[in-house]
Amino acid sequence: MKKHRSLAAILAVVASFALILAGCSSSSNKSSNNNSNKASMQNETQDKSAKQLLTSSDNLWYMNGSINYNSKSGIDAYKFNSKNHTVTIYSVNKMYKTYSEAKQANDLDKQGTLKYTFKNDSADKPVIYMKGKLSDIPMHQTISVKNTVSGKNHQSKLAVTGYKVVRNLDNDPAPQVWVTPKD
Repeated sequence: MKKHRSLAAILAVVASFALILAGCSSSSNKSSNNNSNKASMQNETQDKSAKQLLTSSDNLWYMNGSINYNSKSGIDAYKFNSKNHTVTIYSVNKMYKTYSEAKQANDLDKQGTLKYTFKNDSADKPVIYMKGKLSDIPMHQTISVKNTVSGKNHQSKLAVTGYKVVRNLDNDPAPQVWVTPKD
């Protein structure tokens, strides 16, 4: 009789643990699904492919070490022209809501214009090859788009969205962020 009671007690404890673990697993799945839905709804870059966003925007794309990286030499700002497949690179002191604001502030220090091509067919993780002259020095760079990123630039108080990228400038790869202000 004692054997049956202790065996029943052990089985009850094992069953209780199984129910608890099953409940925790279900709760964990629900919370991770909610988080992924929130992230995709908040990220405006999901509406269009990376390839479309980068080349169809009339705004500047800012490349820096991070969204709030403080550079003493300025921020690289890219302006794409999809009609002739060129990108003009400027150095600016801060991020601006629009290209017009940067122009009006007289903060567009033109570094040069490069021809760009896509080295792969991926719409969401394109690899962009740029070649030309910056400050009259021949250069080439490859930018590989990795993941989406969004946040707020504290200096300009702008909400930005864009991509984590790897910029390979003259065979020197560096992780960067490439962002533009949200509409």
